[in-house]
Amino acid sequence: MGIFVPQYIALCGVTLVIGWLVQWVYKWINPVCNGVLPPGSMGFPVIGETLDFLKASPSLDIPDFYKLRMKRYGPIFKTSLLGQRVVISTNPEMNRFILQQEDTLFRIWFPRALAKIFGEKSLEAFHGKTHKFIRRCAHTLLGIQTLKDVLLPEMEAAVRERLAAWATKPSVDVRSGAPDLLFELVMKKCLGFDSTKSGQLRSTFDVLFTELLSFPIYFPGTSFYRCMQARKIVQKTVRDTLAERLSAPRNKHGDLLDIIIEELRAERDITK
Repeated sequence: MGIFVPQYIALCGVTLVIGWLVQWVYKWINPVCNGVLPPGSMGFPVIGETLDFLKASPSLDIPDFYKLRMKRYGPIFKTSLLGQRVVISTNPEMNRFILQQEDTLFRIWFPRALAKIFGEKSLEAFHGKTHKFIRRCAHTLLGIQTLKDVLLPEMEAAVRERLAAWATKPSVDVRSGAPDLLFELVMKKCLGFDSTKSGQLRSTFDVLFTELLSFPIYFPGTSFYRCMQARKIVQKTVRDTLAERLSAPRNKHGDLLDIIIEELRAERDITK
């Protein structure tokens, strides 16, 4: 009898664990919803269909992940990506309606990994007054007249300079050289960086954007960990640049950071 009781208890414990796992898997496959969910598969628990989603597409056409599910379930289907349940729409009319109803019936959503990488406060900048402020600053820098009078001539001069440098080399990898040139132009217009400073940050940004779509597992060696380390470097660079600008307000660089500082000072003067 002394041997039977422990075995019976162990059997009951295993049965309860198996029952709980079966119930958890069932709930994962059939998520609770107040409305009617579209057809689709939730994939494996937690992982979902992330592995299929992250597979490289063999062509420039619609990725196979969408093609297969559109054929199987239609233009709107449910799935699970990066540990979160989502509904994907490939219907143009539905997507147009969603964009038109932004901040009313719908709101911009970001995966959990992006929320941790950029920070909740940073993502809130995509809504409300902060979003309007950023749009106003960006329009000042990238408006049609500025684009015509400043940005296009600067871009043309940069391309001519780069082509002249390439002409002296026996061979050139245009596939990597063109993105490098674009990155330098963006850094110059946003933070006033020269080619040297831009080059120092290029590899960091490559890591940051390459590992954005990853599981939010913060452990050395994981994609998310590398992305968070790159984020810290970029964040420190921007903070140091901002502190340098604030310490020398008379020095102007004609970039986005100058515009943001001026707009903030103007709003501060208005509120006084």
